[in-house]
Amino acid sequence: MHKRTTGLDLRRKILVVALLPTALLVAAFLVVFAAQRSRIAGDVELSMGRLAEEGLTRAARDLRTLCESAHRELWLQVPRSLRVARDQMERLGPLSFSSETVRWTAVNQLDRSVEEAVLPKLLLGGVWAGQNAEPAHPSLLVDRVRELVGAEATLFQRMNERGDMLRVATTVPDGSGHRAIGTYIPAVDPDGKANPVVSTVLRGDTYRGRARVLDRWYLSGYEPIRDASGRVAGMLFIGLRQDSLEGIRAGVAASRIGETGAIYALGASGNQRGRYLIPPPGHADGEDAWDARDAGGEPYVQRLVRAAMAANGETVRVSFSRPEGAGARERVAAVAYFEPWDWVIVAEMDRDEAIAPLLQVRSSLETSVVTVGGVALLLLLATVWAARKSAGRLAAPLEAMAVAAERIAEGDVQQAVTYRSGDEVGRLAEAFRGTIRYLQEVARGADALAKGDLSTPLVPRSERDELTRSFQSAQSELRRLVEEMRRLADAAVEGRLDARADPARHHGDYRRVVEGVNATLTTLVGHLDAMPAPAMIVGPEFDIRYMNQTGASLLGRTQQELIGTKCYDSYRKGDCRTARCACARAMAEDREVSSETDAHPEGLDLEILYSAVPLRDGAGRVVGALEVVTDQTAVRRAADGPGSGESGAGPECRPCLVR
Repeated sequence: MHKRTTGLDLRRKILVVALLPTALLVAAFLVVFAAQRSRIAGDVELSMGRLAEEGLTRAARDLRTLCESAHRELWLQVPRSLRVARDQMERLGPLSFSSETVRWTAVNQLDRSVEEAVLPKLLLGGVWAGQNAEPAHPSLLVDRVRELVGAEATLFQRMNERGDMLRVATTVPDGSGHRAIGTYIPAVDPDGKANPVVSTVLRGDTYRGRARVLDRWYLSGYEPIRDASGRVAGMLFIGLRQDSLEGIRAGVAASRIGETGAIYALGASGNQRGRYLIPPPGHADGEDAWDARDAGGEPYVQRLVRAAMAANGETVRVSFSRPEGAGARERVAAVAYFEPWDWVIVAEMDRDEAIAPLLQVRSSLETSVVTVGGVALLLLLATVWAARKSAGRLAAPLEAMAVAAERIAEGDVQQAVTYRSGDEVGRLAEAFRGTIRYLQEVARGADALAKGDLSTPLVPRSERDELTRSFQSAQSELRRLVEEMRRLADAAVEGRLDARADPARHHGDYRRVVEGVNATLTTLVGHLDAMPAPAMIVGPEFDIRYMNQTGASLLGRTQQELIGTKCYDSYRKGDCRTARCACARAMAEDREVSSETDAHPEGLDLEILYSAVPLRDGAGRVVGALEVVTDQTAVRRAADGPGSGESGAGPECRPCLVR
């Protein structure tokens, strides 16, 4: 076999030789088009890119302007709402604390830690604020404030000297839809820094700004509440959720950016980082998109957020590719950061739509190129000549591989293919070598299977490797068969002669083998049942595991009724539960033991001779005993004389175990 040293693959070798004349002719024509095409395409691309960028930038800037207007309005609404809340609290009466205390299970709203707190009852006008967690039941002060101003309201009580603030009455819902009473704002955040809200209120000032309330962000106001001594004893909260502004949502919904464009808002940091605050079509409110990947595996949402926050309030352009089916869509976006709400505003659209005119120009130019390509058909005769020469060079290695394939088809897998190359023929040769190795591996597995070795691993080459999977199925079937036989053997040794294999778990001849073993066991058990003497198998705890038909008939019960019962409750021998018991001795001494005693099954009085032999498992451990009983009543009475019976009757009047 000849080895190829060139780096070109087979397809390229043929194309270089066959299409070289055609390529020269096409190149001559394309030189004319190249200069014009490049200039026109460049101008169109620049213009379209600028227009698309301006449109996206304008959309992002418009939404940011809308947010700024809403922010200014809300910023003015917060102090007005605080004044209403203070007025309502003064109408209820002065704040005071009862001598009675109430227990709270206080939950830190930041790290969810829990502590128990016992605080005096907070009174407004002498009325306790209560512990109302049900939205359907009215709460003092806060429900009235929300009714008047449309904002969430909370009454806080100071928990300790540190200044932790506990919600004792609120309209803010928790995650389960109840009022979030019992949650508190810690004076010190988990990072060790003073909480800005609590520290401001403890100084006696009113806090106004953006604040986290449980898992949401609000434009809020916190005003201190003092007791009769002038000490800050709590605070009053008014808040408007910044992500539930319907006017902004309506503005976004009414916005249109071409056919493929979308405008939306993302959280920039904290617990809302990377979440859709105003989602694009196909996504939900609050959906976490932080780890969303583009077609190249890069987290494009993280890129958008970082680019916006680094732009110092300016609108910047970002490009990325979004996965779609088996391909990807190139997108262009304009992003802006709105710091007061910690929002990243994104306006994006498909790059193809942005440069659609450019694509049309390119399409026209490409049509011209195709026309030029038709001229290349005049050179087909030269192409045929070149292709024949290339085919001649390929014939030798392909012929050698054909011979190897024929021998493999005859069952001879000991073949060797030595041709190596970087082109398609080389790939074919490597595939042949892989096929030969695969067949040799399967042959070794089949040989091991034939020799009874079920441990040889067979690993499928792919999901389509049916041959290896068939051998794996055969191995699994044989393992199940061996396991069934082992289980039946163990059951037989332990005296569980009613155990049978399940033929439904097997197929074909394997099933017939299992049915044959079951039939063999049934026949053997039938021989034991046909014995004229009672016979039984007991376990170490003297539970009956098997009783033959003769023994069951003597006891007046079925075999199944006796299985699991104690042997001493059936025969009632004089040796039962004594050191003379032959079964106990056989299991303890690991030998055959015989004994004579009296027995009283079903009201009978019998003299019996019984023998017991130990039963051992595969490891040699004693797992039970086999007992066979012989009736000696008639023999004993014959030896004692005809007058020795209780009623004078002959031996034939006694029930006999052996007939």
